Amino acid sequence: MTVRRLSILVLLLAGWSATNAQDAAAPAAAPFRSLTPSDKIELGVDLGLPFVTGDLDPKFPGFGAGLHVRKAFDHIFSARISGTFASSKNEGGSGANDTRESSLRWISGNADAVITLNNIRFNKPNRKVLLNVFGGVGIMNYNVEYSGITTLPSTDNPLTGTAPIVRFGAGLAYRISPKFNIGLEYGVANMFGRESDLLDGEENVDRPVTTFRDIWHFPHLQLNFNLGKNDKNGVAKSEPLYWINPMTEVANAIAALEARPIYDPTDTDGDGIIDAIDDEDNSPAGARVDAKGVTLDSDMDKVPDYKDKEPFSPPGYTVDAMGVAQVPKPITEADVNRIVDAKLANFKLPATGIQDWFLPGINFADNSFNVRYNEYEKLSQVATVLKNNPSVKVVAVGHTDDRGSERYNNVLSYNRAKAAIDILTSQYGISRDRIILNWSGEGSPLVPAKGSTLANRRVEFRVAKGETEMARPEGPSAGKGRFSGNKDAGY
Repeated sequence: MTVRRLSILVLLLAGWSATNAQDAAAPAAAPFRSLTPSDKIELGVDLGLPFVTGDLDPKFPGFGAGLHVRKAFDHIFSARISGTFASSKNEGGSGANDTRESSLRWISGNADAVITLNNIRFNKPNRKVLLNVFGGVGIMNYNVEYSGITTLPSTDNPLTGTAPIVRFGAGLAYRISPKFNIGLEYGVANMFGRESDLLDGEENVDRPVTTFRDIWHFPHLQLNFNLGKNDKNGVAKSEPLYWINPMTEVANAIAALEARPIYDPTDTDGDGIIDAIDDEDNSPAGARVDAKGVTLDSDMDKVPDYKDKEPFSPPGYTVDAMGVAQVPKPITEADVNRIVDAKLANFKLPATGIQDWFLPGINFADNSFNVRYNEYEKLSQVATVLKNNPSVKVVAVGHTDDRGSERYNNVLSYNRAKAAIDILTSQYGISRDRIILNWSGEGSPLVPAKGSTLANRRVEFRVAKGETEMARPEGPSAGKGRFSGNKDAGY
């Protein structure tokens, strides 16, 4: 017995494994394509003439208004949320002595399920007229003012309260355009609880005048607008689904397939591109073409490749009739030498005027005309210029700062220029007649400063431009120092 049970268990496990293996090996099903388009939302305005049927007779006209929003689930079923305000009156109807009167104000919010009964026909893309039925629940707040009524369990006037309601109805809608339609609808509502017999202000007490509940009626006109533009993919939304044929998407797909051109493999020019997509169906035989059948011109030199001896010419050059770029011959070294020689043959160096030369000056200690050793290097530079330019003469001009009298400073500036010339002639062998002595005293300060200024105690050298030697100014001996001339110096 045990072996038999084990055998049955093994067979069951084997069958279960085989079934799973077949499911795993089966190819995945293609993703389902929805044929329901994204649709718009209806926003409507409700205007009507409400009334109450109950123990008292309705007194016309009443007034009611509301707003609703409706969204389709599919081509038949939709949901609607609405809000309504209504006002109506009732009066007694038992003769001239019946003075009972009441007035009702009603505010409600409702949620309805709407069924479109005639959108199951497929012969037109859109319905022109819709037949709708609806039913739903809501909540209402009422206010009843009354007079001449005594059969009430309460003395409250007005009677007020809030209670749930159930409502249902039917209507017709007429399509004006894809964005707008109008409708006529009749709805009735009934309130739950004992208060439902008080909407007209009169309560049915042991009298078979009406049913236990008063019924609220709302015949009304609807002005409906379809709102919405594009879905999340940028595709235009359709009208609400209850207006359009359920087979519209299928019909559109079939029409698109039918509109496609019939495949024609004709290739007139034999370039491998069929005429249906060939932009050049007369390409020369053997010519290379692009994906649209146009003869290739790879280097865009206006010579097609099948004629171009150089189909990839370097850009920027003109080409001949055979597509060969006219590239200039490279320049050789001989060409470069010839060009340089031609340029140098007409080249002249600009003449440098000696008047532009810069010659260093030397400075002196306070109240001294003795040339310090650290100034010899500058005098050596002046001497070098004179030796290298035998035709050049220079002027040595002595200066002082502004201390001391003018006569004293004139003599001191003369002594300084004379001391510098002495070094040039005695130490560096410059002929005395190539140096012209001038003095300026304190009259030409280099630095506009008062008192002791090293920069103003100087001798300057410049290329002579026709100046003449200046004699020693009148005045007593000035400054400290010595002269070290020689016989060849001329003094």
